[in-house]
Amino acid sequence: MKIKKVSKVNPVAKHSKHKSGAGAHKSAKDYKRQEKHRNKEKLGYYPRESVASKLDRLVLLERMQENCNSPSLWFSYEEEIMQIKEELQDVDI
Repeated sequence: MKIKKVSKVNPVAKHSKHKSGAGAHKSAKDYKRQEKHRNKEKLGYYPRESVASKLDRLVLLERMQENCNSPSLWFSYEEEIMQIKEELQDVDI
Protein backbone atom coordinates (compact mmCIF):
# COMPACT_ATOMS: atom_id res chain seq x y z
CA MET A 1 0.00 0.00 0.00
CA LYS A 2 1.42 3.38 -1.06
CA ILE A 3 1.28 6.35 1.23
CA LYS A 4 0.04 9.51 -0.47
CA LYS A 5 1.55 12.85 0.31
CA VAL A 6 -1.02 15.09 1.97
CA SER A 7 -1.29 18.52 0.43
CA LYS A 8 -3.52 21.49 1.05
CA VAL A 9 -6.46 21.97 -1.29
CA ASN A 10 -6.69 25.25 -3.12
CA PRO A 11 -10.42 26.06 -2.82
CA VAL A 12 -10.26 28.74 -5.52
CA ALA A 13 -8.66 26.47 -8.12
CA LYS A 14 -10.63 23.37 -7.15
CA HIS A 15 -13.60 24.15 -9.39
CA SER A 16 -11.95 26.36 -11.99
CA LYS A 17 -10.89 23.71 -14.48
CA HIS A 18 -13.86 24.34 -16.77
CA LYS A 19 -13.58 28.12 -16.85
CA SER A 20 -12.05 30.14 -19.64
CA GLY A 21 -8.30 30.50 -19.47
CA ALA A 22 -7.80 27.40 -17.39
CA GLY A 23 -5.39 24.68 -18.44
CA ALA A 24 -2.21 24.50 -20.45
CA HIS A 25 -1.20 27.03 -23.06
CA LYS A 26 -2.42 26.23 -26.53
CA SER A 27 0.74 27.25 -28.36
CA ALA A 28 4.30 28.38 -27.80
CA LYS A 29 3.43 32.02 -28.64
CA ASP A 30 1.41 32.28 -25.43
CA TYR A 31 4.64 31.99 -23.47
CA LYS A 32 6.27 34.94 -25.25
CA ARG A 33 4.53 37.93 -23.68
CA GLN A 34 7.81 39.65 -22.80
CA GLU A 35 8.94 39.54 -26.42
CA LYS A 36 5.65 41.09 -27.47
CA HIS A 37 6.23 44.04 -25.15
CA ARG A 38 9.83 44.42 -26.32
CA ASN A 39 8.61 44.60 -29.90
CA LYS A 40 6.12 47.30 -28.93
CA GLU A 41 8.94 49.32 -27.40
CA LYS A 42 10.96 49.04 -30.60
CA LEU A 43 7.99 50.13 -32.72
CA GLY A 44 7.33 53.17 -30.53
CA TYR A 45 4.05 52.20 -28.89
CA TYR A 46 5.27 53.42 -25.51
CA PRO A 47 5.98 57.11 -24.91
CA ARG A 48 9.58 58.27 -24.99
CA GLU A 49 11.27 59.13 -21.73
CA SER A 50 11.29 62.85 -20.97
CA VAL A 51 14.47 64.83 -20.36
CA ALA A 52 13.46 65.47 -16.74
CA SER A 53 12.97 61.76 -16.19
CA LYS A 54 16.38 61.02 -17.68
CA LEU A 55 18.01 63.61 -15.42
CA ASP A 56 16.26 62.15 -12.37
CA ARG A 57 17.40 58.66 -13.33
CA LEU A 58 20.94 59.96 -13.88
CA VAL A 59 21.11 61.48 -10.40
CA LEU A 60 19.64 58.34 -8.85
CA LEU A 61 22.13 56.09 -10.62
CA GLU A 62 25.05 58.28 -9.54
CA ARG A 63 23.92 58.09 -5.91
CA MET A 64 23.44 54.34 -6.17
CA GLN A 65 26.91 54.05 -7.64
CA GLU A 66 28.44 56.01 -4.73
CA ASN A 67 26.89 53.65 -2.18
CA CYS A 68 27.56 50.46 -4.10
CA ASN A 69 29.87 47.77 -2.67
CA SER A 70 29.89 45.43 -5.64
CA PRO A 71 32.31 46.13 -8.51
CA SER A 72 30.03 44.48 -11.06
CA LEU A 73 27.07 46.64 -9.99
CA TRP A 74 29.28 49.73 -10.08
CA PHE A 75 30.19 49.04 -13.71
CA SER A 76 26.59 48.30 -14.70
CA TYR A 77 25.54 51.63 -13.15
CA GLU A 78 28.42 53.32 -15.00
CA GLU A 79 27.22 51.88 -18.32
CA GLU A 80 23.70 53.15 -17.71
CA ILE A 81 25.03 56.57 -16.70
CA MET A 82 27.13 56.81 -19.85
CA GLN A 83 24.16 55.78 -22.00
CA ILE A 84 21.96 58.47 -20.44
CA LYS A 85 24.67 61.11 -20.89
CA GLU A 86 24.97 60.18 -24.59
CA GLU A 87 21.21 60.53 -25.01
CA LEU A 88 21.24 63.89 -23.24
CA GLN A 89 24.01 65.30 -25.46
CA ASP A 90 21.55 65.46 -28.37
CA VAL A 91 19.03 67.48 -26.35
CA ASP A 92 19.06 71.27 -26.26
CA ILE A 93 18.38 72.50 -22.73
